[in-house]
Amino acid sequence: MDSLGTTKDYLRVESLCYSYHSLEGETLAIDNVSFSVKEGEFLAIVGPSGCGKSTLLSLIAGLIAPDCGHIYIGGNTANQSDINIGYMLQKDHLLDWRSTIKNVALGLEIQHKYSDQSFLMINHMLDTYGLLSFKDAKPKELSGGMRQRAALIRTLLLQPDILLLDEPFSALDYVTRLEVSDDICKIIRNEQKTAILITHDISEAISIADRIIVLSGRPAHVKKVIDVHLTVEDKSPLHARSAPEFKDYFNLIWKELTNHDTPKKK
Repeated sequence: MDSLGTTKDYLRVESLCYSYHSLEGETLAIDNVSFSVKEGEFLAIVGPSGCGKSTLLSLIAGLIAPDCGHIYIGGNTANQSDINIGYMLQKDHLLDWRSTIKNVALGLEIQHKYSDQSFLMINHMLDTYGLLSFKDAKPKELSGGMRQRAALIRTLLLQPDILLLDEPFSALDYVTRLEVSDDICKIIRNEQKTAILITHDISEAISIADRIIVLSGRPAHVKKVIDVHLTVEDKSPLHARSAPEFKDYFNLIWKELTNHDTPKKK
């Protein structure tokens, strides 16, 4: 049992607050945000543009420190946890002068973890996810979907326990975005990873996530938590959109996002 009295929560955010500081003063970005994620769960977070979604991921990743509140990972405070976190950004950040196989190996090289066993693992993952025949190709020779798969493999090779996904499909055109989100989701579920996805796309969140957190505008707080249950045999994101419940979830989330909170009186 962890310090919160539960064995079920793999990651727990508790009363988190964060403010931006500038010469003009202090701006409260995240206000008393609390939620939890179960091991193996795929959580999506949606909210208005600029509400602090990416900031929330940076806090969880330990890139910045909260002003107040706590983050527990694997039953321990974040700075005492040995749980490995992987972060996949909006852009793939593949290096133009490196081949696919060298790009996916970059994280291992930086952490001095590259070995003969790594070479076998890289080739296995490239083969499994359809990139083996492109292992010597440069990024400019890859489609947008291939580049995102390469970026995900690079992240997975570091064996993260939790994956943070900051709008990884936003730079793709609509059709490619659908195909790649379907592809990436299958990979993550196949690898049995716990994942948190930040997205502006309501349909994407419903089709991918087990649960959705709806944030308010800045300062962000949790407006609603929605469990997603779609009655389709094929749970892939592409087929999930045909579920009879899909429209109801969409309307519910849309209502939450467009129903602005009344400002609190000072």
